[in-house]
Amino acid sequence: MTVLEAGQLAGNVIRLVPLAEEHKLELKNLLHNPLIWEYTWRQISSEEEAGQLVDTALKNQAAGKDMPYVMIEQPSGRIVGTTRLMHLDRTHRNAEIGCTWISPEYWRTAVNTESKLLLLQYAFEVLGLIRVDFSIVSHNLRSQRAIERIGAVREGILRKHRITADGTVMDNVLYSIIDEEWPAVKKNLLYLVNEKYK
Repeated sequence: MTVLEAGQLAGNVIRLVPLAEEHKLELKNLLHNPLIWEYTWRQISSEEEAGQLVDTALKNQAAGKDMPYVMIEQPSGRIVGTTRLMHLDRTHRNAEIGCTWISPEYWRTAVNTESKLLLLQYAFEVLGLIRVDFSIVSHNLRSQRAIERIGAVREGILRKHRITADGTVMDNVLYSIIDEEWPAVKKNLLYLVNEKYK
């Protein structure tokens, strides 16, 4: 990971750039894709709703609660997704990685894996956090397997944790990585990124 000017985090495949108003239009267009929301508790069906997600992220960023980023593909310079460090608690030195939404054409590439590597490295090695959480809707087995593959520990189920727009109540599965586990997780992530980058 290279920390660039203005809080950017750079890898081989992507750069994570702090979310700004200038990213809103391109991000709205990207997020207005029903495939992204198929296994989430959110249902985004218009560009207006996608824009509201960006506005909320910018508001939480300004309040110091979240650190939202856009994922920019290194070769093309185009935005391919978004992710964030959220619920940042500097007193207890923990945060959650979430709101990771990626254009379907970049699924099963190094993009998501490298974004996790960059954020976790920043969280543990720069911010000095001791715990990072992940919360995944219980029926999203693909995301659960992916987070388990990088070495996160399944801690349990948050029952009736989310309610969708149509009133469906969903459980969330809680995972975490703690500071003692980070060296092994980092080694694994570097291996996975290099495998996908070949």
